Amino acid sequence: MTMLRDEESGLSLIVSRGAIPDGSDFEQEFYRQWDVLRTQMGDIAQSEFSRILIGTEQKTRAVEVETVFTRNGQQIWQKQFAVAAPGGAVVMIFTLSALRAFNDEDAERWNAIKQSLTLHA
Repeated sequence: MTMLRDEESGLSLIVSRGAIPDGSDFEQEFYRQWDVLRTQMGDIAQSEFSRILIGTEQKTRAVEVETVFTRNGQQIWQKQFAVAAPGGAVVMIFTLSALRAFNDEDAERWNAIKQSLTLHA
């Protein structure tokens, strides 16, 4: 896991990686991970999962979700997308996280991350 924190905005960008089991794909693995996480969370609100295209040419398939939940009494806002790493055996999950509701500037930053992503083998 790699975590970058912007103290000024209060945002964190987290990139995590995980193996995709045989017979599965990045999308199924992302859903499976959320199925496990939901059981560990109390108060949670989550958008529908959306299939999106990301990258500089908008050709890379990804799945996106937005979540608000409470952990240890602290409300957390997250935007996430999952994508298959080149080679297909690893799921990469990009998470933008904040201890406050997202604003328009955050949405622009999130879109810039999705549009600028280039994955290399």
